[in-house]
Amino acid sequence: MENDFNPFLERGYRSPVYFCDREDETKLLTDYIVNQTNVTLFAFRRLGKTGLIKHIFHKLRSDKNRVCIYLDIYDTVDKSEFINKLATAIYTAFPPKNSLGKKIGQAIQSFRPVISFDELTGLPSVTIAATQTTQQNNTIAGLFTFLDQQSIKIVFAIDEFQQILSYPEKNMEAVLRTQVQQLQNTSFIFCGSNQLQMHEIFNSAKRPFFASCTSLNLTRIEEKKYKLFITKLFKKYDKSITENAVSFICNWTRRHTFYTQYLCNQTFVKSGNNITEENVKEVASGILQVQEGKFYQYRKLLTKAQWKLLTAIAKETQLTQPHAKTFISTYDLGSPSLVVRSLDALVKKEMVLHNIGVEKPYYEVYDKYLMRWMQSK
Repeated sequence: MENDFNPFLERGYRSPVYFCDREDETKLLTDYIVNQTNVTLFAFRRLGKTGLIKHIFHKLRSDKNRVCIYLDIYDTVDKSEFINKLATAIYTAFPPKNSLGKKIGQAIQSFRPVISFDELTGLPSVTIAATQTTQQNNTIAGLFTFLDQQSIKIVFAIDEFQQILSYPEKNMEAVLRTQVQQLQNTSFIFCGSNQLQMHEIFNSAKRPFFASCTSLNLTRIEEKKYKLFITKLFKKYDKSITENAVSFICNWTRRHTFYTQYLCNQTFVKSGNNITEENVKEVASGILQVQEGKFYQYRKLLTKAQWKLLTAIAKETQLTQPHAKTFISTYDLGSPSLVVRSLDALVKKEMVLHNIGVEKPYYEVYDKYLMRWMQSK
């Protein structure tokens, strides 16, 4: 047994032991990768898509003829930063201890990079000074093509892919699509947490990536499986938890992975070895108290109409008809046109989640702790 270790991970990936379910998605994605099928993975933020990718990469690492490369481009603002992220991910994936690593390192050196290392983590960072459009496009093509020509299979997972829509260079989709369709030994998993933008990239007939990938929509983990996972993991560390307590966890967080994991994480730390529903409720209340300052900051950043609408959506928990007269009058939200404008703003700010990937689309507050705090007022 590991000492001083909390098995409920808030972020990152450790091993299959601490990963809940996703068996069907794991099998599907693994099969797609093995068959070199490009995939678009749709998932709301903090629902566990990164953990799923790392889980699949963990399972595939025994295949010496396949290399899996992950890059998160959420914090990139232009094509130049994308290139640096790409080069860093490739450089990190191939340590210069073996012949292939040396070969790839030399290839990256041909772009005259500046390679630095983080003082705390020791991880490398590659910066390539490509400023002209032609030079940037050639760099992207060169990095992908060189890897594709090696005697291995490559899998790229590009997380928060919708970020390319915000780049000042409006041809980024076309540049990447051109490269993707030319590669023979490289496959891609394009992930994104903004459903509307990801659907625009991959499902609009006017866009370069239209009909180029197989789609997979990540949903909440099945309640029965999540409950079993939580109970077993507490038991593994000699802690018992009542069935009512586990039910409260799953219901209160709506099985949105990050919020569920975090509540379990804090319960593991702050409760004893025999955990009841009251123990979990006390921990949940403490989480809301700690985050209350942040919630008030949200209110300052929103207009009065937006805050009223956000509160109303929170009270409803899940809202299917935001323009209904009954809903608008019940919460005194003003005119229908004001509700439309406010709702659009909240979705764009990612304060409200709009799930269009289900039979009956709905809206709900993105931050489940904010939602529960609003409901308590």
